Amino acid sequence: MIRNRIPELMDDPSLDRDAHAHALRTLNRVNRILGVDRRLDQCMRQLSGSASVSVLDLGTGGGGFLGYLSEKRLNNSNHALVGIDKSRVALELAQRWYGKTIRWLPADAREIPLDDDSIDIVTCSLFLHHFGEEDAVLVLREAARVARLGIVIDDLSRSAPAFVVTWLGTRILSRSHVFHVDGPRSVRAAFRQDELAHLARRAGLDGARVQKRFPFRLLVVWKKPETRSA
Repeated sequence: MIRNRIPELMDDPSLDRDAHAHALRTLNRVNRILGVDRRLDQCMRQLSGSASVSVLDLGTGGGGFLGYLSEKRLNNSNHALVGIDKSRVALELAQRWYGKTIRWLPADAREIPLDDDSIDIVTCSLFLHHFGEEDAVLVLREAARVARLGIVIDDLSRSAPAFVVTWLGTRILSRSHVFHVDGPRSVRAAFRQDELAHLARRAGLDGARVQKRFPFRLLVVWKKPETRSA
């Protein structure tokens, strides 16, 4: 399957707010059902050796992963949770659903408004496929710049079986028209394992591991060189 980036409905700023909210809630719920949030959390723990780290979530959308971390920490951690998204509507919804203890920033992931090494771990889920190759490399470089320990990324893996399963799954799991449209479009826009590994190398993420995970997902884990011998 050739990569084909078709604009997703959730990227349209004129999208009806209720439809946007429905799609984001569905995406948060599906990530919980499929264990994506748990997998990201486990990878961060392995990378950092601790459950208490500061986390930046790029393209946070409805904030589901940060909400998951906040619930697990039960407000017992002083380490920051930060979500970045270009959509102010998404950030307003995320704040309403998961509270004000998480910092929500309207910003472009290609120009993260944070200092070098200012966040322990940078994550993103179902986000990188929204970009062309050059911009995806910029996002990865920015993530590496602000991360003190490393990066953990979860995204789709492009294939014909993934497209078919996603088309069916979105219709089984939700009544959201936006979810029905954007799910299959996301698969067509996604990278394959070799493509994502190539982008990671171009971004300077030497030693990054790109692994296939259920269901039709790719997991990228990169540890910052300065911390590898620590």
